[in-house]
Amino acid sequence: MLARLPAVGLSFLLTFSPVSLAAHQAPASTPAPAPNQQPNVIRSTTRLVQISVIAQDGKGQPLIGLKKEDFTVLDDGKPQKISVFSCASLAPPAPPPALPPHYFTNRFDLKGEDPGAINVILFDTLNTSSQDQTYVRQQVGRFLQTIKPQDHVAIYALTTKLVVLHDFTRDVSTLVDAVSRFTPKEVAAFDASNSQALDLVSLTGDPQWQGFQNALNNAEGQIADQNTLNRIGTTAGALEAIANHTATLPGRKNLIWVSGGFPIQIGMSQLGNPQVQMQPVTGSGAGGDPRSVAGAGRSQPGGGGDPTNQLTRNERESGLQTDAVKKATDALNRANMAIYPVDARGVETGTGTIGMSPEIRSSTAQPSLSSGGFYGRQDLHDTANLLADRTGGKAYYGNNDIRGAVRSAFDDARHACTIGFYPDHGKWDGKYREIKVKSSLSGAHLRYRQGYYAFADRAGSEEVVKSELHEAALSPLETTSLGIVVNGKPLEPLSSRTLQLQVALDPKQFLLKESDSRQKGALDMLFVQSDAAGNIIAADKQHFDINFDQKQYEYFCKVGIILQRNVGVLPESSEIRVVLRDVGSGGLGSVYIPVKEFYGPELLPAAK
Repeated sequence: MLARLPAVGLSFLLTFSPVSLAAHQAPASTPAPAPNQQPNVIRSTTRLVQISVIAQDGKGQPLIGLKKEDFTVLDDGKPQKISVFSCASLAPPAPPPALPPHYFTNRFDLKGEDPGAINVILFDTLNTSSQDQTYVRQQVGRFLQTIKPQDHVAIYALTTKLVVLHDFTRDVSTLVDAVSRFTPKEVAAFDASNSQALDLVSLTGDPQWQGFQNALNNAEGQIADQNTLNRIGTTAGALEAIANHTATLPGRKNLIWVSGGFPIQIGMSQLGNPQVQMQPVTGSGAGGDPRSVAGAGRSQPGGGGDPTNQLTRNERESGLQTDAVKKATDALNRANMAIYPVDARGVETGTGTIGMSPEIRSSTAQPSLSSGGFYGRQDLHDTANLLADRTGGKAYYGNNDIRGAVRSAFDDARHACTIGFYPDHGKWDGKYREIKVKSSLSGAHLRYRQGYYAFADRAGSEEVVKSELHEAALSPLETTSLGIVVNGKPLEPLSSRTLQLQVALDPKQFLLKESDSRQKGALDMLFVQSDAAGNIIAADKQHFDINFDQKQYEYFCKVGIILQRNVGVLPESSEIRVVLRDVGSGGLGSVYIPVKEFYGPELLPAAK
């Protein structure tokens, strides 16, 4: 059971003006609104839609020197005014100054870590066999040794959770070291969703065992399907977390997802497996003979094939897993991030994978109950293509050149152009809207995301709010849709373990609505403490309303808002996480604060 944070209090530091955010805990009076004044607000019906465009000639070479006038944007067929246009610069930016001591932020531009051209490599062990994991690590390690000075790279790994191997840096040696220290391993979740088919007919030489074999394999197949669904959910959540982590960074962002992939549909994968041959099974199956169980008299696979995915059987569920993919691509598109799925399995034949290192990448693998056959392989490719097409990336499969695929993705980041427009359709009904980008340049080939979902807002139910705050608090990556700066100061006496936190916010990033000549909205804030193992040991959530008149809003847009809170730090606490959610937009921001920055060893939890 989680404890509530002790010794808490929330106040607003309001300098030079008697303004309040109309918080539930401490409402305050505000000056009368100025009459007949048009508010300067971010309206709930206004969205900046950004598209990252890769423009190449007929030979696949990037087009340079592009201008806004070279492009036309259509939203569901209607031309739009281009309000934002920029193209990537090859020159690395000057490093920004670092923050003073005891200041913490999720803004890369203030941490001295401005990523410039942003590339994230996700080493996916959850969806990749152990043989392929070793090969992938070698290829990625060799590629990192060739990155250029303007390449700013982060390396993450996906096991049963998202792991930060190294966040954004241009230091080649630290990246290579991070990859070399991460040991690929055989993940139980992958094995559980790829169990091998039982072939009693071949073992016994008796075709009458076919029915019993069919029943066992169908049961194993159902378990494998559920484990596959679990993998899909974990993977989609990781993609969403990475998108949220990079949301506020300008320009194009590339996510290179090196993986064995996951299927977009469940329960149909064995169709097309050359080892599955249908033939009638006769046999009465009388008495207690286990050979009589399930399937006697039906059309069954023969020749030792896998009988689990026949259309005549209803034990196995089937269906599209587009909701998980949609949620991930929505987050990626909001962050202007393109995904590049790179197949870790290389060239495949009917019997296995043809790799550049046959001693590592075995070609003797047997077909599994959940992935195999033509349709199984095609299903994985369909998922990769769908993710890439929806976000403006490119899928790479059917070859062993992992290094080349990663290099191509990096090259895209160096030459991408960002186009932004404010849609004028006025129909924020959650439906998908198609985007088309055209160029007046002869022979230009463009690649970009295909569209977006026109959501009105993301206020969400209480359950949705709780879930999003909880996910942000648990994520190993700071969420950056809302920029936050936190200053910490331990109060005397130190033995009281009371930490004063001042949370600085820019109100221009909130989605506010105009009502009665006032700017109104709301924020949810979560303060979380976790121990050294990452377990949450205390959490406290507060909701407060925003209610500004125009002069107050303009003032705070210039100087910002500072929220102050005193937090009683628990003895076993290792880290404090501040999570903020804008109710109007659903945007999230989080900052992680290590307790050791403020208290000496005598006041820190003892090591176990």
